[in-house]
Amino acid sequence: MGDASPARLPAAARRAGIIEAADAEFAANGLAGTRLEAIAGRAGISHPRIVQMFGSKRKLFLEVLHAAYDRIEAAFAGAEPTLSALGVAYVRLLQSDPTVGLVVLQGYAASADEPVREAVRRRHLALMATIARLTGADALRVRTFFATGLVQTVSTALELPEQRADTAWSAWLLGLVDPDVPAR
Repeated sequence: MGDASPARLPAAARRAGIIEAADAEFAANGLAGTRLEAIAGRAGISHPRIVQMFGSKRKLFLEVLHAAYDRIEAAFAGAEPTLSALGVAYVRLLQSDPTVGLVVLQGYAASADEPVREAVRRRHLALMATIARLTGADALRVRTFFATGLVQTVSTALELPEQRADTAWSAWLLGLVDPDVPAR
């Protein structure tokens, strides 16, 4: 007799699959609007299994949020340490992985929830400190960099036709932070 049962995934692979499914659901629906059943269906597991592995929807959301910030940090780590190069790296990340920006925006939207607010605040401040350390930029330029990044994130999320990450809008925004970036 052949073994007809499906191969069991290693725990790390199963966990990664759940986080990937949750990333898509949370990006689209936010913390309040996402149902664990939808994540379970997308991941091909049961709802109780998600609760068993993560404890709660909020804890899973926080893992997804941290993963999004980790992807931003990885994009910055691979770029030259200038504000303009980091801005280009962020735009490329939004182009290749739009859920990153959406998850970060959903984190802002869920910030009435204390643990979410604290996680977003910690990651945001840490990212600001990293940018300052990498580039040597002063506080005003770092804040301006983040403000233009937020405009870029929102414009990309809304798919504004002339302000998306794949247009000259990106160069114009980066020019606000770094006057050496040529406007297009």
